[in-house]
Amino acid sequence: MEQGITSNMTSTQPRSAPTKTGRICCLSAVVLVFLGCLLASDTYPSSSPGQYKEYEVKAAFIYNFLKFVDWPEEKMTKGGKQIIIGIIGEDPFGSAADIFKDKMVEDRNLVVKRLEGFGKLKEMPEKDKNERLAALKGCHLLFVCSSEQKLSREIMDIVVKSNVLTVGDTGGFIETGGIINFLMEDNKIRFDINLTASEKAGIKIRSQLLRLARKVVKDESNTTGADNAAKKEGN
Repeated sequence: MEQGITSNMTSTQPRSAPTKTGRICCLSAVVLVFLGCLLASDTYPSSSPGQYKEYEVKAAFIYNFLKFVDWPEEKMTKGGKQIIIGIIGEDPFGSAADIFKDKMVEDRNLVVKRLEGFGKLKEMPEKDKNERLAALKGCHLLFVCSSEQKLSREIMDIVVKSNVLTVGDTGGFIETGGIINFLMEDNKIRFDINLTASEKAGIKIRSQLLRLARKVVKDESNTTGADNAAKKEGN
């Protein structure tokens, strides 16, 4: 009899609400699955209707990168309630950047700023140049377009102390100090991560994102993303 009463009481107890940590873990898992799907998807030229287009995929990656990167508190405080995505040079995204409209990451609105090429910036009057440089340093993520390839190292030198996550898609971008570089492999978009550059910039890239990288560069050594994530967790 007592056992029956105990069973009845247990069944009527309300379920506890999911914790904030639990919700965040579930959301992170969903995002990682989505990123995995992007990595597995073939990418086609923009002339192919109904297929993933290169810069649509890259924009989706960038949006999800933001969820696995931590900036210093000071950088986030300066940004207020915004996360600024800068695009410097001849913008290849076009309408693909619409993915950022009305989106938020950790209660902060995403704002896209298109910035003139660095060559033009250097030729501006001092006042205008300083304003553009401040805008450059104020970005949380900066996509460096292929038009800026020859000036990439100069751009990296300017933003390295301003906690800017630099992203590109040109050969040698990692070697110039860029943090994340897209590349095409077997008709699929992959990305490499320069962990040394992210540490110099004061930016923490979480192990979940490192695992998905094709290659992680640290102190001039190369490892797979999974290997490097395992090392970080072991420390």
